[in-house]
Amino acid sequence: MEERLSAPVEGLIFDIQAHSVHDGPGCRTTVFMSGCPLRCSWCANPEGLLPRPRLMVRASRCRSDGTPCVAACPYGAIRVDPAAPLPPIFDRTLCATCDAQSCVSACLNSALEVSGRRMSVRELMRTLGRDRDYWGPEGGVTFSGGEPTSQPEFLLAALDACREAYIHTVVETSAHADQQLVLDVARRTDWLFVDLKHMDGAAHHCGTGVGNEQILANLVNLAQSSRETRVVVRIPIVPGFNDSPENLRATARFLAELQLIEVNLLPFHRMAESKYAQLGLEYAHAQAQPPTGDQMAGHRRLFSDAGLQCYVGAETPF
Repeated sequence: MEERLSAPVEGLIFDIQAHSVHDGPGCRTTVFMSGCPLRCSWCANPEGLLPRPRLMVRASRCRSDGTPCVAACPYGAIRVDPAAPLPPIFDRTLCATCDAQSCVSACLNSALEVSGRRMSVRELMRTLGRDRDYWGPEGGVTFSGGEPTSQPEFLLAALDACREAYIHTVVETSAHADQQLVLDVARRTDWLFVDLKHMDGAAHHCGTGVGNEQILANLVNLAQSSRETRVVVRIPIVPGFNDSPENLRATARFLAELQLIEVNLLPFHRMAESKYAQLGLEYAHAQAQPPTGDQMAGHRRLFSDAGLQCYVGAETPF
């Protein structure tokens, strides 16, 4: 283990959340890894979509103190509109090429933050070691994102290190990844949460930017592989995108045929809307309404009628 941890394996992490209770059994530490091949319009973690650090601007914290960020930027990417001086205007195309991040250091009110930093497996294990006393007997670490498999070397090394340290692991993945990589991850982790957004390839591409062929193929491979890993299929219920009875019944039939019997339905929410504003992005679902409890119960029945164990939201029994 010492030799592995001393190797220069680093990952780009945009958040580490302790005391998480929604991403696997017990109390956990969730590690959010940057980079994702999908572009889901409802993504709850847009700061983790790209494989690089992202500048986030909290406009509510900006104060009229001379905007030192403007003077600090070496690229002239920040300017002030005299008619509406706060917050300053950021040229995001220039920010994307900046490694200096001088504006963040210059900000006096913590209005600027960089989401994403590089971390070695050794550093991560030290962080997990500090959290471990709070997990309890069923807890552990969950790798989420972004998409963890977009950083395969770091993910596999971290899973190996966790196993050697007797840490329970969960990986949340879209399964839009190389077949062998998905199987390698499954062999190294205790649980897999696999997202399945839509059964129709064209509709899936429209909503996520990629087709679903690779995802469906990986679910077939997982079902057919000899595995001890618990696989739970997660389906985000996004109104107007994948919540039709026809799509949900097709999904239920597909999973029942594979005998992937555990399904976790996640109701759409708008809690990430402020993140889009901080990234200078428009939020496509600003007017969308989350599904009601009765609607989620109806969706659940479609899967239960197919003989599947279906859980809603944080109800997944661990």
